[in-house]
Amino acid sequence: MAAREVAVAALGTVYAIEGGKEAADQIGQVLAAKWSLATALSLLLWYIFAPQCASTLAVIRRETGSWKWMAITFAYMFALAYTASFFAYNIARALGAG
Repeated sequence: MAAREVAVAALGTVYAIEGGKEAADQIGQVLAAKWSLATALSLLLWYIFAPQCASTLAVIRRETGSWKWMAITFAYMFALAYTASFFAYNIARALGAG
């Protein structure tokens, strides 16, 4: 449940891309070569709907004064993100983008 900003750094680590100014271009080239359109769309939808980072959930807990609303938020957003990603991936593959 890390913040979304770490996604680029994590992708850079996974694909062994050195940091620096040209790292963003390198990540784009590597992902374009290794990922299908279906995978990219699935990841984008996951990041749109996925629960926010743990600190956001902690704020929900503090502001509502209840673990219940934090759990509901987490479960709802996780299920929504998974469902959207699943359908996007499978529909894109069915349409030939896989």
